[in-house]
Amino acid sequence: MTQRARLVVDWGTSNFRCYRFAPDGTVAQTHQAAAGILSVSDRDFAAVLQREIGSWISPDMDIFLSGMITSRNGWIETPYVEAPARLADLARAAVVVEADQGVRMHFLPGVAMHSPTPDVMRGEEIQVFGVVEESETATVILPGTHSKWVEVRDGALQRFTSFMTGEVFGVLKTHSILGRLMSDASGESDEQAFIDGVRQVSRHETAGLLHDIFTTRSGVLLGQLPAQDSAGRLSGLLIGHEIRDGLAAYPVTGRLLIVGDAFLARRYQRALAEFGIAAELGSPLASVDGFSRLSALGF
Repeated sequence: MTQRARLVVDWGTSNFRCYRFAPDGTVAQTHQAAAGILSVSDRDFAAVLQREIGSWISPDMDIFLSGMITSRNGWIETPYVEAPARLADLARAAVVVEADQGVRMHFLPGVAMHSPTPDVMRGEEIQVFGVVEESETATVILPGTHSKWVEVRDGALQRFTSFMTGEVFGVLKTHSILGRLMSDASGESDEQAFIDGVRQVSRHETAGLLHDIFTTRSGVLLGQLPAQDSAGRLSGLLIGHEIRDGLAAYPVTGRLLIVGDAFLARRYQRALAEFGIAAELGSPLASVDGFSRLSALGF
């Protein structure tokens, strides 16, 4: 039997990424665009898919989709799989839609936790399964708008915690009084300001997150912090507090992996070093590797 051609679409809030697989399972082509679900007019996701990768779509093809495209704000809302979850659980819960010319659309589920507090993820689970071995125990950090700390035990996504670090940074910089003193200029001093912010937390020189945030304004007003360094300092403080709380909840017992945007992943790696913790950078193609392993299950 001839293997059906495959496309993988990682479709999030802000970005659209697609990977075309060759018959041998390797990635033959990639495409990325700022065409996240929030940019789609009138929920016409089919038109955006055709615009971005229409030339790649052929009859009798399988298209696998994950991320926010499978949320209630996306194309097809899929149910959450409850943690702990394995890769096979995602395959069983996928929603399959038959399209024209024998094309099958596979919309993957997210993962949810109801206890001890409610939490959800969509898209990050594929990245986790792409970087962790089948029976491995590890901790995976996925920095971003809503950062995730994930415990994997014996190959199962056991539990996770979300931190709104990236979104809080953006809101504070753009919509709060802090941003009025921030400069768009950055450089070497910005990196040092970031580390200084992390160290303020790692060395316990903190009166709490809310006070630390305010110091990025008061420091500028009193001449102790250059305006061009305040954004870097704020980033360091927010990530520092995330790491402090993350390490308290997820003691590192196996490998610690960081998966995500290269710049942000390296920032987290340097921040973790300030806490005395060594972390590895995961593959930039974690989603692709996760889908490849899913395919190996016969999905």
